[in-house]
Amino acid sequence: MSYFEFDDVRRLHQPYEDSFTRLAFWKPPAYNSPYANWKRGMYAMTTSLFIVEPIRHFHANMTVLNQFYEWPRTRSEYNIFFKEVLRLPDFWKELSKKLVFGCVAIGGDTAIKLAMWQHIYGGTWSPQEYADYNSFKHLLCSMMAITPTCHLTVPFENARRAYYADKTWPLELRRNYTSPTNALLRIPFEEGPYYLWRGGFPIVMNQFLFWNWYLMLYSFHKNKYFFLWVYHDFNYDYCKALNMVVSFGIASAVAYPAYYCREMVDLWPKERGGHCTWNNSYRNCFKWMVENMDMLGYNYLKGYWNWCRRYGFFYFGGLWVADSLGMMSNCNEGFNSIEHTFAASAESV
Repeated sequence: MSYFEFDDVRRLHQPYEDSFTRLAFWKPPAYNSPYANWKRGMYAMTTSLFIVEPIRHFHANMTVLNQFYEWPRTRSEYNIFFKEVLRLPDFWKELSKKLVFGCVAIGGDTAIKLAMWQHIYGGTWSPQEYADYNSFKHLLCSMMAITPTCHLTVPFENARRAYYADKTWPLELRRNYTSPTNALLRIPFEEGPYYLWRGGFPIVMNQFLFWNWYLMLYSFHKNKYFFLWVYHDFNYDYCKALNMVVSFGIASAVAYPAYYCREMVDLWPKERGGHCTWNNSYRNCFKWMVENMDMLGYNYLKGYWNWCRRYGFFYFGGLWVADSLGMMSNCNEGFNSIEHTFAASAESV
């Protein structure tokens, strides 16, 4: 079967032209503007935020209450315990602060990453005979989108840490931040704009590796296995779940050691009561990790579950919705990739 006949099988109905003139191009559709993609990224990630953050906040307060009361054992005890969690001081106030700050962080970080990715990858098109380009295209697009945006997480993470750390200082040394958003707005003026970017290497490297690997793997698999739901009638959500688990698992496992080097530099010397082996440098620590990956690689995943609770579940839910909104599709696919929702659109020209 020739490439052109294969296109007919896919119902793309591309014109029969010479192979040397059927070239790949980049031309984002009208609905693929940066602002439209940013709004779609906001829709996707805020949906996950309003699901994951209340659960995480409720669990954190359950842990606090469990320090004073034993864990419930019966259904009635659980009922009382849960009610007391909701009555804890500042429960709803702190939850609202987290949700507001989460929306601000999404708008200045994750939504921009997704908007950049979809604007670059969403405008690509190439015929099937471009096998090599179609394989490397996903990596090139993810690199172009994430390299200039991977640092955006740093100021939001530092502002969040500053807000909670401020409560642990003596009264005379506190800055009295009222919320993470308040800390984000005040720190550049009170501490200097560079303060928000201090110690950001582990976060930047973690974000760079995670988003590049995830976007590359997910879009690559989606492009190569389209026939499972288009022609073999597999449920697309099942295919998407399998693809997301594989892509997310690999990406997070590759990226987590970069995040873990922050704990190695900040906490290990204090636990041993000695001098930091890497001279308090995240870069030296990460370099040492890479050089010793063959011997100690399995140790670098210690604390991986904590990263999943901080970022992982939030990312997983948001990326699921992002795919449903067409943010993992390009010009080779239907509008917003909704062929799995409306069967008739799979037959459209």
